[in-house]
Amino acid sequence: MSARRVLLFVWAVYGLLGGAGLLWMGLRGDDPRVLLAERVHLAAAAGLAAALAVTLVSDVFLDRYAWTDLLRREVVEMLAPLTRRRAVAVALLSGVAEEVFFRGALLPCIGLAPSALLFGLLHFAGDRRLLGWALFATAAGLLLGGLFLWTGGLLAPILAHALINGIQLWRLARERGVSRN
Repeated sequence: MSARRVLLFVWAVYGLLGGAGLLWMGLRGDDPRVLLAERVHLAAAAGLAAALAVTLVSDVFLDRYAWTDLLRREVVEMLAPLTRRRAVAVALLSGVAEEVFFRGALLPCIGLAPSALLFGLLHFAGDRRLLGWALFATAAGLLLGGLFLWTGGLLAPILAHALINGIQLWRLARERGVSRN
């Protein structure tokens, strides 16, 4: 699939997910300021700390389990037509859209654990060999949801999620030898 098609697909999926989350929040009457946080400095620091912690934990997993190698190969294959700059754009878009939907819209309705479980299921990809990834995503969903509840807004989980994805996708794009543009 061409880079253009991959990007259009990603923009469409995440655009719909984020749009659905914003619509849901709006219909519920949520204050738009929930997108930020009551304590911006705390939220930014918490998001950064969570991203670093998850990245370090994922580094421990990378070379220990078969599912991480499978996941790496599948993501690298998907990223093959993408540049590192576009991989970072995908990380930002996925971080914002998934957090708006799962933490901003869904978590207040069904709670922390069920929203994290649904987040993990989204990452299952229908392949039993990637069950470990779904479990890791569920744990990350609990952390991101906890950040949302603790800071009172989406800034911390969006920052953490986008940084986690950005670091991992940047590494995979570099590993694949994708161009800098």
